[in-house]
Amino acid sequence: MLKTLTASLTLVFASWVIPVSAQDITGLIQASWIDTSNDTPWMQSWLREGVGVTRFDNEEEDLQFNQAVLEGGIDFATFWRADASVLVYQDGEDELGITEALLTHKPLTAGVRHQVRIGAFYPVMSLENVDTGWHSPYTYTFSAINSWLAEELRILGAEYQWTRPGRQYNSPHTWSLVGAVYGGNDGLGTLLSWRGWALHDRQTLLDERVNFAQYPSFSGRLADQPAWVEPFKETDHKPGYYIGAHWRYISDSDLRVYYYNNRGDGTQIESSGQYAWETDFVSVAWQYRFNQQTRFLTQFMSGATEMGLPAVALDFSSYYLMLSHKLDKHRFSARYDWFDTTETDHYSDDPNDSQGDAWTLAWRYAYHRHLELGAEYLEVTSNNESRTLWPSWAAEETQRQVQLVLRVVF
Repeated sequence: MLKTLTASLTLVFASWVIPVSAQDITGLIQASWIDTSNDTPWMQSWLREGVGVTRFDNEEEDLQFNQAVLEGGIDFATFWRADASVLVYQDGEDELGITEALLTHKPLTAGVRHQVRIGAFYPVMSLENVDTGWHSPYTYTFSAINSWLAEELRILGAEYQWTRPGRQYNSPHTWSLVGAVYGGNDGLGTLLSWRGWALHDRQTLLDERVNFAQYPSFSGRLADQPAWVEPFKETDHKPGYYIGAHWRYISDSDLRVYYYNNRGDGTQIESSGQYAWETDFVSVAWQYRFNQQTRFLTQFMSGATEMGLPAVALDFSSYYLMLSHKLDKHRFSARYDWFDTTETDHYSDDPNDSQGDAWTLAWRYAYHRHLELGAEYLEVTSNNESRTLWPSWAAEETQRQVQLVLRVVF
């Protein structure tokens, strides 16, 4: 805990001593009082090698340091900018690290706009996670889709974006085309395959290892498979890619469609036993603003992943529906998630089917521009066949979590 608090104070101190303008430094420190209702021993978090699907469990109740974020950027040369995000946690393998670090080149033009991003970053396929440090301004817990992106997906490469802004062409429509080539991310699909979908706000730090349960199926064909994944590791030396398109109608409607393919070679394996995974998916995100106070958000994802010849293969899909309303300094949000993984290999000794849904209700109150208060209720039901590999363990469990949040914003 002392190490975590020291790192947090270091981030705050850095926000005053880094020689860039104030608007280029943002961050937050968050503490939460947490209550969980599920005392089933094996449903502890996967971060503590359990088979639960929430970040917190009965081992981390009461008042907890949740996280700290420092996001900084500086403009240099002509039309170039450098950005980085540093996060601090008290759980997981690493407590302090970087989640994004990139250079952006965005020349000023009168018509069509061009942008290049180089480094480690998230694709901009999410309309939910648009706040400081890739957080959500709506709920404290991310949707299942964006929880998975936070833990297993990061671009280590280059992206190009072409935009035809509507305002420049006297049109209500703005169009963008996006494409990227990247390395790493060969572990993408590992957590979905064994643990299944989860809901949380924990972002994997670059070069961090994510632990999960030691499943009994890790024997025989899977004897070399470790109970962890390094999701951003390059294993097969094949670049991946994604392409996307954005459409925005005035400020009312925003649509983003992406196809992502890591082009993994599932036969390649690290000396540690970690495989490369061949994973691809389609993501469709849409936001509609009824007015300045009320908006609707949704995202759908469908894809497939496999490794070995294949030793493990499955299809996966998920969606969420969210309604958010702002009233003065208060924001109220309600979200429903549905998620599924369907096994497509033929090895009954390693079941990977899972299904579930979740409700998230959140209230956030901007008491002061540097202080936010909030509360959130999360209820998630998951039915994971892999849990039945242990005698007497049930496949279906419901986890409930209440958070009272204090967030300092700077």
